[in-house]
This record gives sequence, structure tokens and C-alpha cells, in this order.
Amino acid sequence: MAATGDRIVCQCGGGALDDRGGAPRFPAVGSRCAAPGAVRRQETGMMYTRAPQPITFPETLRPDARLLIRGGRVVDPAHGVDAVKDLAIADGRVQEVADAILPERGDRIIDAAGLLVIPGLIDLHCHFHDLFDVSTMPATEVVAHGTTVALTPGAGNTLMAPALLGAEVDRGLPLHVGCYIGAAAVLSTRASPEQLIAYFRGELPDSTRLQVISRNPITNATGSLAVGLKDHMGHWILSDEDLETCFAITQQTGMLFMSHCQDPEHAERLAEASRGRRVLLTHATAAGLARDHQGVTVDFTTAHLRRSRGLRDGILIDPRAQVTARDAIAGGRCRLLTSDGPCNATMKGFGDARENIPCLLELAEEGVVPLPDAVAMMTINPVRFAAEATGQRWWTQELGHLGAGARASAVLVEPHAQRAVMTLVEGRIAAFEGRCIRSAHGAGGWVSRTGLRPRVGVGDLPLYKT
Repeated sequence: MAATGDRIVCQCGGGALDDRGGAPRFPAVGSRCAAPGAVRRQETGMMYTRAPQPITFPETLRPDARLLIRGGRVVDPAHGVDAVKDLAIADGRVQEVADAILPERGDRIIDAAGLLVIPGLIDLHCHFHDLFDVSTMPATEVVAHGTTVALTPGAGNTLMAPALLGAEVDRGLPLHVGCYIGAAAVLSTRASPEQLIAYFRGELPDSTRLQVISRNPITNATGSLAVGLKDHMGHWILSDEDLETCFAITQQTGMLFMSHCQDPEHAERLAEASRGRRVLLTHATAAGLARDHQGVTVDFTTAHLRRSRGLRDGILIDPRAQVTARDAIAGGRCRLLTSDGPCNATMKGFGDARENIPCLLELAEEGVVPLPDAVAMMTINPVRFAAEATGQRWWTQELGHLGAGARASAVLVEPHAQRAVMTLVEGRIAAFEGRCIRSAHGAGGWVSRTGLRPRVGVGDLPLYKT
């Protein structure tokens, strides 16, 4: 095999001198003489000519240097952009998007010609190091497929989950993460509904927390960092009273309330119990559900919308249900898509993050919705939903778009191969061609309903004296 930078000129004794690609021939000098400047590889019997230009390695990127993504088709639904543009990133934020941005000395340039450039994907339902997650590596798997924010909805999550996952953030993850807490874990405490509301608002005194929430001060300090509550009829069936408590907590604290939607009867029960209050029926495609209820939002799983109708390690959607789901998307009744996390029998997921980008492209290719509308379902639409549910504007200011000042999370997509070529988180290259870049561990932070923080602090406790 030729060394890097070498070009095959001829096979020794094999006839005409050319590079088999139409390049100009080198004149022969004798029957077995190499062309000028050529090098003979004894072990192969091949002859090569060195590329005339030496290799120039990129300099180390300075903290204050810009990163330029040039010549890609920028699709930013939040700002109505769908055109070939240049994108400038500095200090982890989008600096500008313009028709042409001239490079300056010290800039690092990424050639995005022929690629789509979209905001980093926001996944409201991505199982992430949940119960008995032994063989999967979601942190590196999902970022390689374009996910830059993943909220894990494990129904088995307890109030300790933000501390445990938060410690992983402190030790270094390549994407932003947050979590829901299982409703049963919250309702099983000694706290009254009023005390739980005060706890999640950050108003419950420490002394009371130790009596009714947990005897672990770390749990008490971090449990309220959860983004929402998760109901799951596969783990338990809540009483009407407990459902009412969940609605009261989430409504009065600005938390998301998500319910596992696999059984149509349970979904109808949740919709009726909501009485116009906000609830997200997640992966509603699993139940073939797309009915309208006030206060009820549904999301569909990307794998179920693809031509293959799903994954065999998850579930395959009925063809008729898929038609219903696609009609709901075309009609604007469903505006959110989620992956459900890595599809693996040990990970519970009905779908997989690797299906996200192919799904978005197929929805556009098959005329279900235009490409910007498809991209919006995993970028600006999820953050708008979260902003409305939590009453927090930071979601739409910082995430889900490529406007100036946004966090610099983006995905470069190869449209023909339907894959993420590069994923950037906070302006750092977190993944390239299906592989996580290890130097980006630490780019991710913790997503709570009130903001995105770079650290939780739990992972630092054993390291430093306080």
C-alpha cells in the first residue's frame, strides 16, 4: 500500500507509465528506470513519485481563535435560513452566519462544501446510562450521530440520579445531559405534595429535607436539578391521586411531565387526567396514537418513521400506524421527534439515535415536510416546548439554533450517506465520521430546567478540600 502522500506511477515491468487516473505520464528512461524523483518500494515491486508539496499540520487552536465552517448548506429553521453560508464560532458561541466570512490569521477552517450544517440535535427522550446499562456507551454513541443535548427519562431514576449522572458530567462528557426522575421515586418520600413543590422550587429548608426527602445531603442538594418527572405504566400504574400530585408538582414548579406512551388506554387516561395541563406523551408512535387533546403534546420516535418502520431490537410500527404518524407530522399535530436512546435489549429503547438524521432527511425526501420543518423537530421545536413548559427563556436563547450568541453546537451532515460527518459541542469537535473525539470529553454540561451549568460539583467533592 502506498505511503501517505505517495502516488502510484507504474507497476515495475508492467508497461505504460501512468497513474491509472489520467494524470500526465512520466517519460521512461530505460526499460526499468524510475521516473525522475521516483522511489522504488522493494517489498511491492511498485514505483511511486512523491507529492511535491510537504505536509503542513494545523497549529494548536488558541482559546481565542475562531473556528470557521465554510461553504455548507446551513439549515437553521429558527431563523428561516436555508442557504449556502459560512459560520463563525468563537469562545463556544456562534459569532455570525454570513454569505462569506473572510478567514483571518489564526482561524481554524472546516470545509463543509457539499454538507448540511444544522443545529445540534436536542433529544427530549434519550435513555442514557439508565438501569443496568452495562454494554452500551450512550455518551459516545449518540454524540457521534449528531445529538448534542440528551435528556434521559429512566423511570427507575431516583432523586439521587442528578448527583450520579452529574458526577459523570464533572468528570467529562462530550454532550449536554439532564434527567427526569421516576414519579414513583418522588411520591414514595415522606414529603407532602406541598413540600415536594417547595423542594423542587428550592424553597424547602435543609432541615426539613433531611426528614422528608433523603438522609443524603448530596441527594437533597441536587435532586431538584432534574428537568422533569417521568410516568411509566410498564414500571407501575399510578393511582388517580398520585397522577394528580404529579400534575400539581410539575405545573407549579415548571417541570416537564412525561408519560411513557405504549398502551393506548393508558395514554387516553393520561390525556383525560391532564384536564388541559401540560403532559408529553412520549414515543406516541409506539401506541399508534395521534389524537388531539388540550394540553397534551406527543412526540414520535424517529426509527418508526423510516422506510424500514423501526428496528428489530426495538419494535416495528404497523404500516397503517406509520401512515397516521406521517399524516400527523404533515398536518402539524406532531412537531417533536425523539430517539428513545440506543436500541439494545438491555437499554429498553424502541428506537436509536443513529436513526435521527436519516429520518429527518427521509421525511423531506418523501415530501412529508420540507427539510427545514423536519430539522426543526429535533432542534428549535424541542427547546420551544421546554421553554413554554418551564417558563424559562434560556432554552430558546441558547439552544436549538445557529443565531449569533447561541451555544455553538452543530452537526455537519453528509446528505447522500445520511450520516453525521462531524458534531460540535460548545464549539469543540466532539465526534467525526461516527467516532467520538476523546479530547471533547468535558465539553458537555448539565441541563436543568432553569439553565445549563458546566458542572454539578459532585464529581469534584472527592478531589478537593472544601
